Amino acid sequence: MSSPLTVPSDVWVVECRGVLFDVDGTLVDSADAIRSAWRWLAETIGIAPEPIVAASVAARAQDLVDGFVPSDLRERALDLSREAGLAAAASVVALPGARELVAALPSGAWGCVTSGRSQIVTTRLRAAGLPVPDVFVTSEDVTRGKPDPEPYVRGAAVLGLDPADCLAFEDTTDGVASARAAGMPVVAVVGTFAPDALVDAGATALAHDLRRVSVERVDDVLRVAAR
Repeated sequence: MSSPLTVPSDVWVVECRGVLFDVDGTLVDSADAIRSAWRWLAETIGIAPEPIVAASVAARAQDLVDGFVPSDLRERALDLSREAGLAAAASVVALPGARELVAALPSGAWGCVTSGRSQIVTTRLRAAGLPVPDVFVTSEDVTRGKPDPEPYVRGAAVLGLDPADCLAFEDTTDGVASARAAGMPVVAVVGTFAPDALVDAGATALAHDLRRVSVERVDDVLRVAAR
């Protein structure tokens, strides 16, 4: 495998054996859907919406509920968040270039590592016209979410690879930190966070547009590049 990039750039080449993608903000544009779902939830249960909405794009539902919802309302809030997330999924679209990028990868060599719940994220992927991969790590599969390395360590294990042989695509600072702590180079998809924040979190490369990312397979090595 090639060494991780040391100077973050949007022109890069990385050799790997597997690719792990975050979903929201990385493969699909779901920020508005997520914010509207959590705003509706907050207003429905009678808590201030702004704090939970501001944190909603980059966090697990369980962590949001534990952090912002009174204990006596948490069970109801989790149920409502699932209902709202599914209802909003129809408005989700694929980011430009996402379909072509995942289609260029061998089916057993890529997967998704998401802070979302399986049913909701699966619905978003399908609404966006993207495949649901066999390797699919969700919030239900881990005890510690991003920025802890557990999600990406698990993703590499399900791929059957060492984390150092994987390349992660992420759009949030917590996601970048999670993948880097797991031992992976990380391509930060610019949009949810500014480039400087993603670099500070540990991103080894930047992608301003997935349409510029290509994949070449040589035996069992993937050459992923942006030009």
